[in-house]
Formats: sequence, structure tokens, C-alpha cells
Amino acid sequence: MSNILKWSLKNAIIGLTGFFCAVVVACAFIAPVFAYAKINVVSDFLYDFLHKLCVAHKTNIFMVLGYHIGICARCIGSYISAAITLYSYLHKFKMHKVVYIILGALSITEILLEHYHYISVNDFIRLLSGLCLGAFLGTTLIKILDWLEGKKGW
Repeated sequence: MSNILKWSLKNAIIGLTGFFCAVVVACAFIAPVFAYAKINVVSDFLYDFLHKLCVAHKTNIFMVLGYHIGICARCIGSYISAAITLYSYLHKFKMHKVVYIILGALSITEILLEHYHYISVNDFIRLLSGLCLGAFLGTTLIKILDWLEGKKGW
């Protein structure tokens, strides 16, 4: 496969993944608006879509116009951060290896500590953990695509 085709396919995958993350964030903030306007067909469809992406949506306290946004704080942070990370990669921004390791360690440690009930966190901590997790996962996707393309190193 030619290099230009590999580059185009990789950027298309990154762009589509970033676009999906941005759509999820937009749906999370649009669903309460439709619920507030009593357009139940659209709001129910959006909430069903969001609930399939987040199993902890019942713990969410973020509200717009008196309605929950449909996904938890960690997921909204993850999708926002992943969209920003993937979009910035398309504009030649690359994350340093040390930052990548720190973000991954912080987010995974927080998730494990909360899962095993060593700590009790609020939604602000979950949002920060989600922001770290989204950047980590977005960069992981980029590195996997680099590896599949044949690039070595960081």
C-alpha cells in the first residue's frame, strides 16, 4: 500500500473517531434541551443512544435546563478530551511520552481505587479523571495506528 494511502486512511480513522466523540458530547447537551421543549421522540432517542455508551449514567448530576445530560461525568470528560486530542493530532500536535504515561496512570489509578472502594470521589474528580482518560485513549489510538502503519518510536 502506498504511503499516501496509509496516511489518508489513518487520518480518516482519526477524524471519524474524533467526530464521533464530538457528536456524543453534542448529543449529551442537546438531549436535555429537547426534553425541556417536550419533544420526547428526539430526546428519548438521544437518551437511549447515550445510555448505551455509559453504564453509569444514573450517577450523573450534571444538568441542563433541569434535565440530566445522559452520561456520567467521567464519560463526558473522556469524550471531550478524546475529541480534542484527536483533532489536535490532525493539526500536528503530538503528546510527549511522559505526559502520556502520567495521564494514563492517573486515570486508571483513580478508576481502580474507586472501583475497589478505597476512595469515594465526587463528579468533579470523575470529570478530571475522564479528561485524563480521554487524552490517554486518544493518544493510544494514534499510537496503534502508527504501529499498524509501520512507524517505530514515539
